[in-house]
Order: sequence, then C-alpha cells, then structure tokens
Amino acid sequence: MPRITFFLVRSISVLVLLGGSISCGVNAPPEVKPDENGSVNPELIVGREVWGIHCSSCHGASGQGGRGKKLNSGDLFTDYPDQTSLVSVIQNGKGQGMPAFSSKLTVVETKAVISYILGVLN
Repeated sequence: MPRITFFLVRSISVLVLLGGSISCGVNAPPEVKPDENGSVNPELIVGREVWGIHCSSCHGASGQGGRGKKLNSGDLFTDYPDQTSLVSVIQNGKGQGMPAFSSKLTVVETKAVISYILGVLN
C-alpha cells in the first residue's frame, strides 16, 4: 500500500472513531447525581440504563419528546397521577404510539425506569 494511501486511510479511520464516540455522548441520558450524602440510588442507575436502551429513541435522551410523548415536564403527572398508572402504560402500551414492554422489561425494571423519569428527568 503506498505511503499516502495508508496515511489517508489511517486518518479517516481516526476521524470516524472520534466522531462516533463524540456523537454517542451527545444523546446519552442524563447522569444520575449523588444525593447529599454522596450516595447514588442503584434503582436510578438501572432506570437510566433501561431508559437509554428502550425509551430514549422515542422520548428523547432527556425526555424532551420526539416520536413519543414529552416526559420531562409536569404534564406526565396530569396524565398518569400515580405509579400504578405508569406501570400499566409501560407494561401494556397505549394506542398505536406506545408499545407494550411487558415482554422486554420486568416489573423491577419498569419501576426503576419510572423512578429515573420522576427523579432525574423531572
């Protein structure tokens, strides 16, 4: 391989890798912050992981909405006033827009993502 071609391929590879790692951080869900004692609730960590895998593609990394409903505002409490109603809509889906996650998420994971939505995104 000629020296110029090798240099060009290597440079492009580095740029692609850098671009990919930068773009991954842009759409990452908000971090879980430690409480006043410096502890982090493990349920929120699980919720963040579930959010990133199953929810953020429709609802946005920060819950700002998109194809799915905006979840980072007080409107969530108007539509779903308690945890039972949130568990139901996540597990069973709603209409054409919100798919059911009962086959993908356990009840523990569902409650963890609800804690993340309520504790971190709102």
